[in-house]
Amino acid sequence: MWTLWNLAVPSQAVRIGPALVGVTQKVPFNLSLRGFLDGALQKAAVLRVADAMPLRRTLIRLNNQIAYSLFGEITAPGILIGRDGELVQRSYLEEYCSRTIGQADAMADAAIPLLRDVQAYYRDRGKLFLYIVTPSKVADMPDKFLHLIACPSSPQARAELVPAYVARLRAAGIDVLDLATSTHAVQSDATPPFPRGGIHWNELAMARGSQQIVDKINTRAGRELLTPFSFTVTVSSPAEGRDRDLAELANLLVAPIDYPTPKLTYSHPSCDGREATRVEAALVGTSFIDPVSEVLTEQACLTRLGQYFYFKLGRSRGGVRQDHLSEAELREVRDVDVMLLEENESLIGRQQYLSLLHQILTTP
Repeated sequence: MWTLWNLAVPSQAVRIGPALVGVTQKVPFNLSLRGFLDGALQKAAVLRVADAMPLRRTLIRLNNQIAYSLFGEITAPGILIGRDGELVQRSYLEEYCSRTIGQADAMADAAIPLLRDVQAYYRDRGKLFLYIVTPSKVADMPDKFLHLIACPSSPQARAELVPAYVARLRAAGIDVLDLATSTHAVQSDATPPFPRGGIHWNELAMARGSQQIVDKINTRAGRELLTPFSFTVTVSSPAEGRDRDLAELANLLVAPIDYPTPKLTYSHPSCDGREATRVEAALVGTSFIDPVSEVLTEQACLTRLGQYFYFKLGRSRGGVRQDHLSEAELREVRDVDVMLLEENESLIGRQQYLSLLHQILTTP
């Protein structure tokens, strides 16, 4: 009965249990002879009926919980469970296990001409540019995951990739901040840089990285351009927010989030009258810099910061998210005072936003 109601009035559908986390692509309802003959119509109809079942969410979570509790398996696509319950996305592990000797040189050869032009664009105009490398979870705790898949790369190839790549960039005169290496160097059993049920660095590791960004920019500016900040740390459970993103994607009845994570309380001088509030800035990069953008805006007083998601996918500024940026909107980065460009160590050379940024800056 309720299934029929949900099919008839989807805007007032009756659902039992919390919504599932993650994106589910809806199969188009192709009401045509061709759709009937190739089975697409029937498939779409079956999925619509299944989705309309009030208990669907709870049944899916129950099935996932049984697989996790009895067999230690995560059924969500692309999520693996390593030693000590550590969760990871398969793509990060595959990248780590595909590293080769000499790969850093190939990556640097491709990136240096682009980064040199981008850096020169801003420096020639009296502006600041900083290229940032952020850490990956697999590279931080490889012993938790290497047994999960065939891993043909050598320990040397895995360990040397980022340091060798960064060294090549620095030798070419690129201003680089290597947050991957500095994060991996921190060893703490109480607060490891990555949470058990998350793929992104925790708040403490991220805040330390953000402080390094502030220090680097101020050093390059020769003055206190961005406002320094400090923080105090408490460690508690359960995990919250980004520290449980993969645990939530597992869609279990009881999410495995009972593990300690650091929570920070920030302190900084008032932003009133600070030079940082007048600085136009852009932060271009991956999901790893989402919280960095928040910290730089709220704690370092960089209130005019625009965060660009993989550059072209969208922009967040002043708490407002805007998708589908036009070329004119992308070209606004030509006029910023500070350009921060981030790549995660697992994605260096695998995304195209560096090339697009280069094109935007070098095309009249």
